Amino acid sequence: MIELKDVYFAYPEKPVLSGINLHIRRGEYLGITGDNGSGKTTLAKLLNGLLMPGGGKITVNGRFTSTTCDPESLLAIRRSVGIVFQNPDSQAIGETVEEDIVFGLENIRIPKSEIDRRIDQYLNLLGIGDLRYKNIALLSGGQKQLVNLAAVMAMEPECIVFDEALSMLDPTSRQNALDAIAELNKCHTSVILITHNHCDLRNCSRVIYIEGGRVTSWEPPEYGNEAIENYKLATTPTHRRTLPLTATSALTSTTSTRSPQMSPGIEIAHVSHTYDPGTDWAVPALKNICLRIEKGRIFGIIGGIGSGKSTLASLIAGLDTPTTGSITIDGRPPEPGKNAGILFQHPEDFFFEKTVREDMAFGIRKTGLSENTINRKMRSAIDAVGLDSGTFEKSPFHLSSGERRLVSFGCVIASAPDYLVLDEPTAGLDQKSRRRVLDVIGGVARDLTVVYISHRVQDVLDISERIAVLDKGVLAFTGTKDQYRDGV
Repeated sequence: MIELKDVYFAYPEKPVLSGINLHIRRGEYLGITGDNGSGKTTLAKLLNGLLMPGGGKITVNGRFTSTTCDPESLLAIRRSVGIVFQNPDSQAIGETVEEDIVFGLENIRIPKSEIDRRIDQYLNLLGIGDLRYKNIALLSGGQKQLVNLAAVMAMEPECIVFDEALSMLDPTSRQNALDAIAELNKCHTSVILITHNHCDLRNCSRVIYIEGGRVTSWEPPEYGNEAIENYKLATTPTHRRTLPLTATSALTSTTSTRSPQMSPGIEIAHVSHTYDPGTDWAVPALKNICLRIEKGRIFGIIGGIGSGKSTLASLIAGLDTPTTGSITIDGRPPEPGKNAGILFQHPEDFFFEKTVREDMAFGIRKTGLSENTINRKMRSAIDAVGLDSGTFEKSPFHLSSGERRLVSFGCVIASAPDYLVLDEPTAGLDQKSRRRVLDVIGGVARDLTVVYISHRVQDVLDISERIAVLDKGVLAFTGTKDQYRDGV
């Protein structure tokens, strides 16, 4: 179906792929893995003509992708090969889930009666039929990823490329999505699954590894690795049964009587939050959360997609105000960029300057500090995240995903908040980059308090001293990680 012969591609001053020879058969389930920056996403874009090869030839069903490709052939190629990317916000178009899926189907002239059938079919296949009329902007990152999967699946291309398209899903949702992808493949849809998670590759008929811009052989690891352990641990009490919430009950009773000024840390008192309250779009995200996060610790928060993790992160960082209840940090309301900093799931999306130095300096200059002090803070921050000073003069857009994530840490650390909220900071990173990010978090936690949010349960248990579990907006557990393990 797809043939690549001696394919070469380079971005300005940066070669990415070289000598790629690959034949993808109709109905095949192909896995692609490799480190961040190895060229996997570039290869995905080449497969359906979003990028054109700098050398060599690519054919899709006998049609060539090239700069001279006629519009009709290019359209046919893109209808044959659909892509789901990692960041769901970059693909969302409609205001509601239904509108988002309808947009693509109407563009390929699917009859209305067929559109309704496909929307129901693919939303239900992914277990999100209840989201059909929801506002996409109010969904969690994982829910948005599932909507993106449904939108591309509903167009029923001959081949679908999933480029780290499951990175925001908790293990249960991830397995459900993989089962849905396997069902598509059984119905003769060609599947190309790009992932860092080797456990995702179990259904593949063939797996290739990209290293240094070239395709190399790949041997599957033993599946007794952390991916499997992470899946088992993620079958948390919130999914299996309700724990006796002795720790939570005690916390609730003491939180309501403790004076915030007497105890440094984050106090979350009876917090509930609803998006767009009083409207048809109303989404209750958190319900009566009572929680205390002690100063000088790494505190972990876990939960499935749509459990309220990112909402709680935004409230702690002061980016929004609870509908009811209160949050204080060392007895004061959260002050974004002052007593609290936050990194979102894709912090690199916020880069906008030409160099790392300019990006890091932008926020600090708002504080009115002298240039000498700003430079000192930036040098200290870049050292803290383990990057060398030569990174300052590089474009943030030319760094690997792992390096961009570390620079993002540096930008926040340089502003010297007392508390740092990290929302899925390792999403989409390969194992080596993820380990490096976790090591950096452990290092910076010596000087500030970290709230670490992730669906990767094993990472949370490795790095955190205490944890909380959210389930559909409710605090289902809080205590030490040993107490959590004993409850599973």
